[in-house]
Amino acid sequence: MTIKSVAFIGAGLIGAPMASRVQQAGFELTVCDRNQAVLDAFAADGATVTMSVSDCASSDAVIILLANDAQIKETMLGENGLVQAIPTGQKPIVCMMSTTLPDTLKLLKQALDAVGVRLVDAPISGGIVGAEQGTLTVMMGGDDADIETVMPLMQSMGQRIFHCGSLGAGEVTKVINNMLCVANMYLTAEAVELAQLHGVSFEKLSPILAVSTGTNFLTVDAELGREQYHAWGGADQDYTAIHNIVAKDLHLALKLAEQANTDLGLLKSTSQYVDSAMEDPSVAERWKRIGNDK
Repeated sequence: MTIKSVAFIGAGLIGAPMASRVQQAGFELTVCDRNQAVLDAFAADGATVTMSVSDCASSDAVIILLANDAQIKETMLGENGLVQAIPTGQKPIVCMMSTTLPDTLKLLKQALDAVGVRLVDAPISGGIVGAEQGTLTVMMGGDDADIETVMPLMQSMGQRIFHCGSLGAGEVTKVINNMLCVANMYLTAEAVELAQLHGVSFEKLSPILAVSTGTNFLTVDAELGREQYHAWGGADQDYTAIHNIVAKDLHLALKLAEQANTDLGLLKSTSQYVDSAMEDPSVAERWKRIGNDK
């Protein structure tokens, strides 16, 4: 099977630039989203747009990029969900690029198997900037043949694509990655601000951290680090959206720990801090200051 048409269900801060990259690569694009402004922008670029999930069912590949499990289950399994809309004889492949749990994938697979639809998980890392530049890391789980089928599609959005194992392995890898990522996001902002308050700029700090033990994805390059914080915290609604996503990802990690019957104290503390940060305006303002100090 060769994928020619692709539907995106969910085109938010990260999904929208990913969809744009897919369209630029020559795939026939359908975008399904609840935000009319998003649909208008894609329609102006020649994409098919809709608010109805059923309009995505005839595409060769369907990419799911939704915020949480409740949205995923309703969109896939609800009365007007994707599973109900699959045409007779149509065998699309569903790419779960949202961050979710393996248990959720198992539930979806049962329903998709019944209508002959294949499923792979393909969560991503790289944030808004990586989505815009087409440099995302994609962590995939699923059968070898299905991974091979969707590889050209994934290569339109990412530069580093890994097959992590069977269905669900990509999601486990992504949740573990985000445990580390989210802690770095909040702690690095505090570290950069502390350095700057004592007269050491991010630009002076970054090359030292890059060759020292304090390095992380935000400190390797100060310009890119500031760009990330600007994308995340440049507007209140952007900070809120990103904050909700990363808080959810830590809750998923806690669920994995619970399922493994292990107690991860630092993860618990980090999750509690991130949950409380939404009510602390100083955190959002810190991100804005770093992002806008260019």
